[in-house]
Amino acid sequence: MADRGTANAGRSIAALAELVGATVEAPAGFDTSAIVESLEMVDRAGARALTFVGNGKYAKLLESSQALAAVVNADIELGAGARNRAILRVKNADHAMIAILERFAAPEALPAVGVDPTARVHPTAKIGEGARIGPFVTVAAGASVGARTALFEGARLYGDARVGDDCVIHANVVIRERCSVGNRVILASGVAIGTDGFGYRPSPDGRGIAKIPHIGTVVIEDDVEIGANSCVDRGKFGATRIGAGTKIDNVCQIGHNVEIGRCVVISGLTGVAGSTKIGDGSRIGGGCGIADHLTIGRGVSLAARSGVMSDIPDGSTWGGFPAQDIRMALREIALIRKLPEWHRQLKHFLEAPKAP
Repeated sequence: MADRGTANAGRSIAALAELVGATVEAPAGFDTSAIVESLEMVDRAGARALTFVGNGKYAKLLESSQALAAVVNADIELGAGARNRAILRVKNADHAMIAILERFAAPEALPAVGVDPTARVHPTAKIGEGARIGPFVTVAAGASVGARTALFEGARLYGDARVGDDCVIHANVVIRERCSVGNRVILASGVAIGTDGFGYRPSPDGRGIAKIPHIGTVVIEDDVEIGANSCVDRGKFGATRIGAGTKIDNVCQIGHNVEIGRCVVISGLTGVAGSTKIGDGSRIGGGCGIADHLTIGRGVSLAARSGVMSDIPDGSTWGGFPAQDIRMALREIALIRKLPEWHRQLKHFLEAPKAP
C-alpha cells in the first residue's frame, strides 16, 4: 500500500507541475494535491484526467472538456470556460508530455535475465552480462548479444550478426548474417535487417531474370528505432547504413546501399530505393517514394505521399508527385482545383450561339 501511495503522490497535479517545471494557474480553492488517474486527449478526457494543449486549435475544445487539469503552452490564450480547472503552463506541451507519459508508463515486461531453456544459442555465440534471451530465440554461430540487451520471443540472429548493449529486440525480428546493430537500439516486432536487396537483370539467354547477389551488410548505429514490419536490405557490396538517433516508422522499406544520416525521421509506408543518401536531420512524411541513386540534403522536409525523382538541396521543403519545391507544388494543386470551373466556363463559351 505504501508503494501505491508513493506512486499516487507522484501523480498529483502539484507533483506533475514540479516534474515539468510548470506554473500552475487554478481557480480559488482548487486542490493541487488532487491525483491524476489518466492522461487523455482534450475531447475525451474524464473528470480525473490530465490533457495537453500544444496548439491553439485545441484551446477552444478545452472549454467543453471534463479534464481535471491541462498542460498548456505558455503562449496560448484560453477563454474563461477553459480556466475552471488547473492549467499547467509550460514552454512546450509536447516536451512536457514526454516526461509525464514516462511517469505514467508501466515498466516494460522484459524476458528474464539469462537464456530461456527453449532458446537455441550456438556455443560460439557471445552473450553479454545481464542479457535477456527469451523463449524460442535463435542466436547462430559467431553472433553476439551485448550487455543488458533483451531479445523477445522468436527473435533470430544469423551467423556473425552483432547486437550492442541495452537494445530491445522485439518478437520475430530477424537480423541476418554479418549485420551490425549499435547500442540502445529498438527494433519492433517483425523487423527484418539484412534481407537481400532487390536487384535483378534480364538473364543472358533472354528467357528469365537473373538475381544479383548482395554480399554487403547493414550497419545500424546507436539509438536508432525501427517500427514494426519494416525492412532494411543489405548492400550489394559495402553497407546499408542507418545513422545514430534515426527513427523509422512501421512498414518502411530501406533499399540496398542506402545511407541515412543522423536523427532522420521517416514516417510509415515510405520506401527508399537503392543507393540513395538522406542527410542529417531530414523529415520524411508518410507514404513517400524515393527513387534510387539520389541525394536528399541535410534538414530536408518532405511532405507525405511525395514521389521523389531528383536530388533535393539542403534545408528544402518539397512535396507533390513528382516532388518539387513545396511552394510550386501548392500552386499546382490550387490551379488543379480550379480546372472544373474553368472547364465549365470554356464549355459555356464554346456552346454559346455565334453572332450572325
